[in-house]
Amino acid sequence: MTAPFDAEVVAREAVQHAARGNQSDDQPLCIINPADLASGTVPEREWIVRDWLPVGCTTAAYGDGGVGKTLLSQQLMTACATGTRWCGYPVMSCRSFGLFCEDDERELHRRQDRICAHLGIHLSALGDMRWISGLGQDNALATFNGDGRMQATKRFDAIARAVREFGARLVVLDTAADLFAGNENDRHQVRRFIGLLNKLAIEINGAVLLNAHPSRTGLKTGDLDGGSTGWSNSVRSRWSLAHRGADGKAEQQDAAERVLTRRKANYAGIGDTIRLRWVNGAFAPVTSEGGIAGAIQRDTVETVFLALLERCEAQQIRVSNSNRAGNFAPKVFAKRPDAQGYTSRELDGAMSRLFADRHIRLASYGRPGDARQQIVRNASDDGSGPL
Repeated sequence: MTAPFDAEVVAREAVQHAARGNQSDDQPLCIINPADLASGTVPEREWIVRDWLPVGCTTAAYGDGGVGKTLLSQQLMTACATGTRWCGYPVMSCRSFGLFCEDDERELHRRQDRICAHLGIHLSALGDMRWISGLGQDNALATFNGDGRMQATKRFDAIARAVREFGARLVVLDTAADLFAGNENDRHQVRRFIGLLNKLAIEINGAVLLNAHPSRTGLKTGDLDGGSTGWSNSVRSRWSLAHRGADGKAEQQDAAERVLTRRKANYAGIGDTIRLRWVNGAFAPVTSEGGIAGAIQRDTVETVFLALLERCEAQQIRVSNSNRAGNFAPKVFAKRPDAQGYTSRELDGAMSRLFADRHIRLASYGRPGDARQQIVRNASDDGSGPL
């Protein structure tokens, strides 16, 4: 009689096999009789972000230097740790852990502060998030000997142990160039390296997000993948992040906008995109109408409105709340280069909310008999409100 199928046992054995390295002479065969599955239920696939970041494997995120891969992944870590949305998508609420090899602790702190301000949360809310700055250190996670056999490094063992002890289900590794010490054009070495990361994902019942730089060919073709097919073929999911218009499909490249594209997905459709706009040090999703979407928009556009109001006051530019006036604040602000791309309509909505929350008020100015009104910040507003 065939023993009943136990998915957890199979997964555990797979992890144990992977932990032995590349030895092939001591790996027992895990033979499955599909008839045994008839008595069980079909397991649902788990996602950190549905259709984008599957549990149990590695997802690669490609983007040229400076496009914002690290920022986007740090925002994802924040969303998982706080249960907030990422790029407009709901995420699995879980602990997150990141290894950032290109930024020091001060830069990570500055970036996190901007992300928190963007989301309207405090740094004290990030108890379910951890990171390590690997800048200036040897961050190789595996080495390869002359015959191509891979050996996990002490650095990998330390990272994996820290991840397990913390209980993280999302691990961000930034970037592949710092972590992979083999020949990137050797498909066998690449597959073994991704297998090592998959092993970690299986162990934590979570996901690994690996940031990477595209090859020259990937940049030229617009596919933004690595130099070897081994990279794309080994991961179960692959994204690209690029400036909007970088693929030539938009009329011109927008310095503030990005497009996140799902280039490969074994468990979802490919080609889906998310439009993002860089606003005050963080990315916010853009609606089909071109505006910033969701609750992130409301907090951010209000903050921008107040900043523009203060700058206009310093320049002795008076603005009105009347949409019939030539100095109607939303129209004046939308034309400014420091409006962060917000439209007059979005700024009008922010103005209404700021009036309702008593962050701004009307003040009279002008000669007696010809008094006019301008928008000013409420003197009692100490900045501790909902913004």
